[in-house]
Amino acid sequence: MQLKNWKNLFFCILLASSGGSWCCIRVEAAESANTDIWRPKNLASTQVSYQQLCQKLEQEIINSLCKQSSESHPLDSQMPLNLAQQTPQTSQAPNTNQKPGDTQKQNDPPQLESQPSNLPTSPPDSKEQLLNAPQINQSQRLERLMQLLRSPKQPPESDSDRELGLRVRLRPLEQQPLPPTEPIVKFKPIGYLQAHVGYFQTSNIFSSNYSPIEDGLIISGLTLASAYFPLGSKTYLNGSIDGNLIRYINQSQYHYNQVRFNLSLYQQLSQRMYGEISWSNQQLFYANNSNRLDSFKAGDRFLNESSVQLSLGRRDPLTSKLTLDSFYELSVNFSDPLSRDRIINSFWISLSYYLQNPLQVGIDYQANFSDFTQRDREDQFHRLFGHLNYRISDTTNMNVQAGVSLGSSTAENIDFDGWFFSINYNLQLGQF
Repeated sequence: MQLKNWKNLFFCILLASSGGSWCCIRVEAAESANTDIWRPKNLASTQVSYQQLCQKLEQEIINSLCKQSSESHPLDSQMPLNLAQQTPQTSQAPNTNQKPGDTQKQNDPPQLESQPSNLPTSPPDSKEQLLNAPQINQSQRLERLMQLLRSPKQPPESDSDRELGLRVRLRPLEQQPLPPTEPIVKFKPIGYLQAHVGYFQTSNIFSSNYSPIEDGLIISGLTLASAYFPLGSKTYLNGSIDGNLIRYINQSQYHYNQVRFNLSLYQQLSQRMYGEISWSNQQLFYANNSNRLDSFKAGDRFLNESSVQLSLGRRDPLTSKLTLDSFYELSVNFSDPLSRDRIINSFWISLSYYLQNPLQVGIDYQANFSDFTQRDREDQFHRLFGHLNYRISDTTNMNVQAGVSLGSSTAENIDFDGWFFSINYNLQLGQF
C-alpha cells in the first residue's frame, strides 16, 4: 500500500514536469516570434521605409513652398511707382516782340516743356522689393519644416505587437550627424550700374503754339545708384548719379547733355503705401557750337536747377493680375536762370494688367500744374497714354509708351497739344 502511494506520487511529479516543459516551449516560441522584429533584416526594412517616408514628405513640402513662392508676389519689379526722376521743363521767357513762326532762334536754348524724361518710368528693383516685401521669409520657413521632418518619429505598432497585446516601441532610429559646413555668406550689393537707351517721338517737340515741329530724340546714358540703405525697420536712404546724351533727329543744333544728382529718404508707411523726400540737381550743357559768333559754345551750361520733392505713392491690387497705382508729388524748383523758378504739383494714376509673369500692360493718366514764382506764368499739362513693360531677363527690361499730351499756358507761345511715342531699353551692367 505504501509502495503504491509512492508510485502515484512519482507519476504526478512526472506529469507536472512534462506539462511545465510544454508550457515553457510555447512561451519561448511566442517570445521568439516577438524578437523577430529586432533582427537586423527587419530593422533595416523598417529604417528604409521610414527614410523613404521622410524623403517623400520633404519633397512634397519643397514643391508646395516653391509653388507658393512663385505665385505669392507676381508684381515682379515691372510696375511704375515713382515720378521723382523727372527732368524739370526748361524754356526762355516769352518775347512780346516775337513773330509767329520764330519761336526757336539759333541762339536760344532748346525748350524742354514736353520732353520724355518726365514720363513715369520703372523704378529700381530695390524699391519694388521694399514695397512688396513678403511678411514671412520663405527660406526660414523651409528650414524650420526641414528640422521638423528630421526630428525622431515613432513608427506604428507591428502586427506581432497586436497579437500579443503588448505595446512594444521601437527605439528611435539613429541619425548620422551632418558634416560640418561653413556658413554661406550671401553677397549684398551696395550699388549697381545701369545703361539705358531710348527713343522719343512727338508731333510738337518744342511745345510751340505757332508752328509745331515733329521730331524725335535719342536718349542714352548711364546711372550709378546705391542700394536702399536701411536707417530703421521701414526707413531707407538712396542716392544716384545720372549722365545722359540727348540728341535730336533733325534739330541737331540743339543737342545737349545732362548730369543729374539725386538723394532720397524713403519711408514705408504701410504694406501698400510709401512716402519719400528727395533732393535733386540737374545741369544741362550744349553739345554743339552755335553757328553765330556771339552765341553759345559746346560745353556751355544753360541750366542749373535744384529741386526738393515730397511724394506719396500707393499700390492697390484689385485682382490677382490687375493693379492700381497712384502717386502725388510736390516739387519746389530753384533755377539759374531765375525765370525757371517754380512750384509743381504732379498727379499720376496707372491701371496695370499682368498678362503673364514678365509682361505687363496698362493705361496711365498724368497731370502737372506749374506756378512760376519769378514771373507771371502758369502751366497745366496732361498726358493720357498706354504702356507696355516687358522684363527680358533679370538684368534687362523694355518699356513702351504711346499717347497724347494736352495742356495750355499763360505764356502765349507755349502749347502742349500733340501725340508722343517712346521706347526704352535698360541693361544692368553689374552690382558692387
